[in-house]
Amino acid sequence: MDGGERQPDPRPALFRRAPTWSVEHQRQEPERPGFNAWDERVRARQNIVAAAVVLCLGLATYHVMTELRASSRVLACIEAGHRNCAQPVIPGNGHR
Repeated sequence: MDGGERQPDPRPALFRRAPTWSVEHQRQEPERPGFNAWDERVRARQNIVAAAVVLCLGLATYHVMTELRASSRVLACIEAGHRNCAQPVIPGNGHR
């Protein structure tokens, strides 16, 4: 074998690792000992995706809480016996 051919991994798929810098670039050494540029890029991508997911969850939570607050105001109005509960309550106009 001259390094161009790879043998299939005999281990089950559950125990296989994703390719790292040393597997993909056999003749090249990392920039610093202990530094793995390939894994660093993968980690950075994972962190960006995780931040996007957290941001989406935060926005969804904010929307749900706003709608819950509006519906609880309408229910409190109905419970108090008022007749004009269908009027929209605009946030910031003094209704709290």
